[in-house]
Amino acid sequence: MTEPAAGMEEEFNAWYDTEHLAERLAITGFRSARRWVADGAPGEGKYLATYELDAPGVLHSPEYLARFEAATPWTRRCLEKCVVFKRWACEQVEPGAADPHPMAKALLLVVADAPIGELPLPGALQTRRFHASAGTPRNIVLVELAWEGTRNLPSAQPGWLMRLYRAYAA
Repeated sequence: MTEPAAGMEEEFNAWYDTEHLAERLAITGFRSARRWVADGAPGEGKYLATYELDAPGVLHSPEYLARFEAATPWTRRCLEKCVVFKRWACEQVEPGAADPHPMAKALLLVVADAPIGELPLPGALQTRRFHASAGTPRNIVLVELAWEGTRNLPSAQPGWLMRLYRAYAA
């Protein structure tokens, strides 16, 4: 979850779309990536990127660590200017090995310290649950939706971070 500083959004998106995603997807074990964008008040995490990995250990591989430790000047500039930067490294716990739904046009992110119960959401394509080994809170749910908008969203519970994102288009 990221949000560039005011005045940096165009450069941030150019960096993300032309350098960052390509770098990550070139690393062995990164299967796919998708970007999402939310409407809302500044400082709430406007952008979200989801990555599918072969295994959590990819984030500890020499190939990944070399790229991480040798960040380009453009990467350093863009990340240093973020007003929001939250990162979770997660393992999907439910359903087992389901990949992101290809028809998803929106994504409801729910993050909490305590396990998150059922989220009845008519029209949801699928709900994926994760446990974070890095980043807090540790319980994350992604509800993939075929529609954009706020119809029928569940109410956020105390202690939840809940954001609705729509598919990002460069």
